Amino acid sequence: MRIIAVDDEDLALEGCMNAIKKADPTAVVDGFTSGKEALERIGEIEPQIAFLDVEMRTENGVNIAKMLQEKNPRINIIFVTGYSEYMKEAFELYASGYILKPVTAAKVKAEFEHLRFPIATQAKPKVTKLRVHTFGEFEVFTENGVPLDFVYSKTRELLAVLIDANGAMRTFDQIMERIWQDEDDAGSHRSYMRNLFADMTRIFAECGCSEALIRRRGEAGINKNYFDCDYFDFLDGKRNDSGFTGEYMNQYSWAEPTLGKLFQLSDGLW
Repeated sequence: MRIIAVDDEDLALEGCMNAIKKADPTAVVDGFTSGKEALERIGEIEPQIAFLDVEMRTENGVNIAKMLQEKNPRINIIFVTGYSEYMKEAFELYASGYILKPVTAAKVKAEFEHLRFPIATQAKPKVTKLRVHTFGEFEVFTENGVPLDFVYSKTRELLAVLIDANGAMRTFDQIMERIWQDEDDAGSHRSYMRNLFADMTRIFAECGCSEALIRRRGEAGINKNYFDCDYFDFLDGKRNDSGFTGEYMNQYSWAEPTLGKLFQLSDGLW
């Protein structure tokens, strides 16, 4: 499915997109902080579903929905809001659904099952996963155990930073401060970082997991559904089976604070 989400609050938008991806890991989701930008891209994206915040600071989700429907009468509109009083107006517009915040995967799944314009079901393709080892040296492998062949060594470190974030988004400035932490002007590497993202995008596409990288304006993250990772397993409670023995991303000094947290969480396990 092709889906767009519109919310002018970054955290709310991120939460909505994460809930959608948990509800359907195969969905392609584009997020926008303005309806104007979403409308400009609708012809390119051709979304089948739109999640719209009703009340934004300078825009109204109902008005955005009307304009989306003018461009695509069969688009499924799902309103997202913290105020139930908008429900009547939403259904007068023949919306597909209505979600009261907070948005959760369970609420999204329920809306997927009652779309106004059903989407033809297709056999869900198997999600290709990359294998990531963080305990000890940081390494990344294909499902067949072949190390990923990045053009730049810094691309591997870029991925390490995103893995360390545990699915949270990181701004480009935060990423550069990690990778070039010993330099006074880490921000001067912005053009080089674009090459790193291009390298990562290329190899993810070659591995069949193009959607593993999430990029929005000024920030990036990873979709955890595309990774088998010992660090993620540890945080999910599988601590005895994770293989943690007191080492974490040994080649990166910026990873030491996370190592300290892992020690605290593993107290008494070994």
